Amino acid sequence: MPTLPKWFETLKKDPKALDAGIHWLTPEETEAKRAELAGWYERGDERVRHRLPDTAFSAAKALVARFLPVGEGPTATNREGQKTRSWLLLDKQSPEELKLALSPVHPPFLWLPTGQTAATLKEAFTPYFLSFIPSEEKLERTVRGFLGTGAMNKIDLIQLHDRYKASAFLDGLAWGSAYPKDPFLDLLPKGPEGQSMARRYREQSPQGHPTFSFRSLHSKSVLRAEAHAGVTEGVNIFIGEIHYRPVKQAALIRELNQRLGTKYPEDLPVDLAGALIGLPFDPPEPIRAALPRQTELGKISFGLLCLDCLASDNVTAEKELRGYASHVEGSVRQLVANLALRRGLKALLTEMVDREQNPEFKKQLSEAAQQLKA
Repeated sequence: MPTLPKWFETLKKDPKALDAGIHWLTPEETEAKRAELAGWYERGDERVRHRLPDTAFSAAKALVARFLPVGEGPTATNREGQKTRSWLLLDKQSPEELKLALSPVHPPFLWLPTGQTAATLKEAFTPYFLSFIPSEEKLERTVRGFLGTGAMNKIDLIQLHDRYKASAFLDGLAWGSAYPKDPFLDLLPKGPEGQSMARRYREQSPQGHPTFSFRSLHSKSVLRAEAHAGVTEGVNIFIGEIHYRPVKQAALIRELNQRLGTKYPEDLPVDLAGALIGLPFDPPEPIRAALPRQTELGKISFGLLCLDCLASDNVTAEKELRGYASHVEGSVRQLVANLALRRGLKALLTEMVDREQNPEFKKQLSEAAQQLKA
């Protein structure tokens, strides 16, 4: 075992670190955990793959080889009572600070910097080891992103449910759109009663879009997968909606975005970032910015469909659609009209009637607008 830095030896003697729930490993324990972690990556164990591209997984494997596990941190418990204990690791090549792996199976790109003192360790722990589950309305940030389509990404809502249920970053219990609020307030009862409750909570409402919602395991954020089936003939679009408390780890998320080509918000908790790996999570901004440059009607129409699905309310949707309500191509105006009709945007349809030059389409628009209540 290499010589450990003086600041680390000082930290190990600090009683505040023990009060924070840290167990420092013996040299024998360090070696056993190092070998265990290295073995997962050598075998390409599914627990550490996380749908990472091959280049990213190879980089993760190389990075893991540089680190020694030196301690165990706090534990997270899911709502079925299963526990996940965090690890503390030290870079052999540059032992300038400890890294916190919320779970040893998380890729090293998501290990958190924790400084050199008990105070900086506690600061790193705070957003991820909560004594309560915050209600969704108390999660200040909401971001929606395009996850893909049934044809493009070969996904459906059940596959998304199974994907997130199995994620090492999420609590595996989901609730459906029949429950507007998280129904899992406590641990589930064990046995058949708990299994029955879990199945019931997955029910979908007959109104609105089908959804499955999950809590992240550590930050207790919410990840919601939303199915927009048949938004136009043969097109099923899937949207992710995340609710979270912002964290100050911008450099880590920025580096992850650069590595994976993703567009995650830079204030995103790392457990949400990990859960999203493997599918796009494209917010409205780049889709909106790219639309004026598109010349292919198919791409314009698809962009509008995505923006409509990403809109969380009718006011936002109307703003997205209005700029294309007088598009030179009739098929684009037709799509805008269909989306406006589906959402009940009477004011937008009425504006389109006033501007429309094609007599037949003008009549159709007028009839559609009349169907809607003022």
